[in-house]
Amino acid sequence: MHRRKFLTTSLCTGAVPWLASAKAAEVPAGPVSAAAARPPAVFGATVDSMAILQALDGPASGYLEIGETPELGIRVACDDSGLMQFDRHVLKFTLPLLKPGQRYHYRLVLRPIDFRDAYTIIPGAIVTSPTFSFKAPDPAAAETRFVVWNDTHENTELIRTLHGRTQSMQPDFLLWNGDQVNDNHNPAQMAEQYLCPGGMPIAAATPLVYVRGNHDVRGAAARDLHRFTGTPGKRFYYAYRSGPLAALVMDTGEDKPDDHPVLAGMTAFAAMRAEQTRWLEKITTEPWFAAAPHKVLFCHIPLWWSGQDGDQPYGTVAGACRDEWLPLLLKAGVKIVISGHTHRHAWLPKDATRPISQLVGGGPQPAEATLIAGHVTEDSLKLTVTDLTGGILRVVAI
Repeated sequence: MHRRKFLTTSLCTGAVPWLASAKAAEVPAGPVSAAAARPPAVFGATVDSMAILQALDGPASGYLEIGETPELGIRVACDDSGLMQFDRHVLKFTLPLLKPGQRYHYRLVLRPIDFRDAYTIIPGAIVTSPTFSFKAPDPAAAETRFVVWNDTHENTELIRTLHGRTQSMQPDFLLWNGDQVNDNHNPAQMAEQYLCPGGMPIAAATPLVYVRGNHDVRGAAARDLHRFTGTPGKRFYYAYRSGPLAALVMDTGEDKPDDHPVLAGMTAFAAMRAEQTRWLEKITTEPWFAAAPHKVLFCHIPLWWSGQDGDQPYGTVAGACRDEWLPLLLKAGVKIVISGHTHRHAWLPKDATRPISQLVGGGPQPAEATLIAGHVTEDSLKLTVTDLTGGILRVVAI
């Protein structure tokens, strides 16, 4: 007989202390893999599409408790056709319809499972997380504040600095504008990469709005990306309202055309662009979007960039997105495009050849990295671009 202990110390670095105690469970020979002592992540930009994801270190099941007070009261198990969730990398809890602007408290209740065969299922000790809280999105708020990261490329120290500064700002949402990783080859690594890099609780208290970048579509495991993110309908393009801001999130896909030899015929982003064009035509005419005072497009690859004539290989893809989407963006009244990808900050105000302004964030090297902070009211949209020390690089007011 072997005594195996569930993790009793946090894997977070200077972050939320998780799993205060757990008794060992007597089981037959063979270890019971433990769920991770890692912070959860809240995903979603609308109250009807929120999810909370929990990274795991081994096979586990569990449920989530949530409520408007620390007493919680609502259990979310997300069973599927009579079967409770069971996974070795991540658990995803789709939330019930929330009240806009309401603060919610939640915690995870997890149990490691040694699933040996149909009749030998050995549960480990139940472990309950601390109680976290977040504020639900509010499309009717008088103002909204947000933060944009981009091109972090698994640079833990960069993310640590961005996270520390974001915490002090307490934004309504954090938008991660693509290239969180270098590529996706191993699902065992993806939960930490997308949910809690370096063990940090980057989205435990601030809803995360996810934008897919070209590096995020690379690797065989990129097809599992929806498991480690939370977007409406598992799509990587969607729209939402946050106070006076109407936001479009669009997927620019790979930075190479589908017929590029290195892609081996394994992509179909031209078809996805066309699908988004059809969607864009419809979503921008919906009253909640059309009535917003300020409209912004978030996408990873910029539609314009500094020195674009000489910058390859993504010029062809950016041009295709621009050609297909620009007429509809102009008709909808989109004021600015916020992107990343080029690894250098740029501000390209609208002019005779560029009818929508383009803002590009830098990174991932510390000297080039940026944080973009947005503040939107009925009368103004203000974007402040800073370096990692907090030094102001640019203020854009529209």
